[in-house]
Amino acid sequence: MTMRPYYTDPYTVDFEADVLEISRRSEHFAVVLDKSYFYPTSGGQEHDTGTINGVDVVDVIEEKGKVFHLLSEEIKAGKANSRINWQRRFENMQQHTGQHILSAAFENLFEIQTVSSRLGEEIGTIDLSRQPSDNETTAAVAEANKIVRENREVIIHFADQSTINSFKLRKPPKVEGTIRIVEVKDFDFSPCGGTHCTHTSEVGVILTGGIEKVKASLTRIEFACGDRAVKHYYALHKSAAEGARLLSTVATELPNAIEKLKQQIQESGSRMKELSERILGTVCVQYKQRLEGSAEIFDVFDLTDEVTSIEDLRYVASCLSKHTVKAFAMYKNEGASCQMNLRLPMNGADSVMEQLRTDYHAKGGGRNGFYSLSLAKNTLGEVIEKLRKILQNG
Repeated sequence: MTMRPYYTDPYTVDFEADVLEISRRSEHFAVVLDKSYFYPTSGGQEHDTGTINGVDVVDVIEEKGKVFHLLSEEIKAGKANSRINWQRRFENMQQHTGQHILSAAFENLFEIQTVSSRLGEEIGTIDLSRQPSDNETTAAVAEANKIVRENREVIIHFADQSTINSFKLRKPPKVEGTIRIVEVKDFDFSPCGGTHCTHTSEVGVILTGGIEKVKASLTRIEFACGDRAVKHYYALHKSAAEGARLLSTVATELPNAIEKLKQQIQESGSRMKELSERILGTVCVQYKQRLEGSAEIFDVFDLTDEVTSIEDLRYVASCLSKHTVKAFAMYKNEGASCQMNLRLPMNGADSVMEQLRTDYHAKGGGRNGFYSLSLAKNTLGEVIEKLRKILQNG
């Protein structure tokens, strides 16, 4: 493995180095230093940010053993004064050490393995080999925070093939050669190249959040540690307090209040649907009478001002279609588009629809002589005239 300064010293944030390479990468400039404490994105951990000679480092990547610092502006060759964004570095250290502790707690207590992990900008995730019960999750989080409070030492080891078997690793290494091992004293040994705290108390606190099934049998759990956990807690608390205020309740009663509101909305929706169908039924009767009194071979009705939605238009047209054998079209304009429902009681109606889709780029379909179309408003007149001629010609 290539030795990096942050492997043993994650606390240095100001350092001087020589610029070895400067190249252009799209809108950024890629700089290679003779030594760097900047952490490149890898192993599920986000990259460091900061400055080199006062220019912002927007990304850090590793390619073929080289660390490239992507800068927002070009710098000159020579000596470079670098500064790492300590707040972001320390928060990443808290998340990564906290993730090791949380993963080890699940495995040590319940033999639930962490298959993969990711440390996001605000929230991290671990993918577990099976879904833990609520009690198991509660116990694992409690155990993890107990380890944090005990201020255990976090120790860095380096092992090769001749010594690696002396460590009880929680997971096998992904690389060969010299392996960096992060030990949470008397609790966990994991191969890892990330930045870590030197004592567990620096993690502050470990909190878990959302849980969901992913892929096959994996379960993803959100977590946050230290400063990010505190920020997340206050954000959730603020949202809960505002939600409680809007519903005139207290935060602890939000689930019950939301469930009650949901039921009220469903009941109101059902009443509104029933009322709407009564009104639309009346509209259907009116147009049924107009159809019966018409001698036209093809009646066209504009319902733009009579219905409020495409669903209502379809409801009226479908209802009318059940009570007549005549051909008709009902449409509703919506900006530059037009929604149309048709009844075409004729052989070859499906072919007619296909022709409309080809000639006028109409979209939609249907069967048994009843069709729904969406087309450009400026083609409406041509489509109606075409349909009228087809029906007149039989």
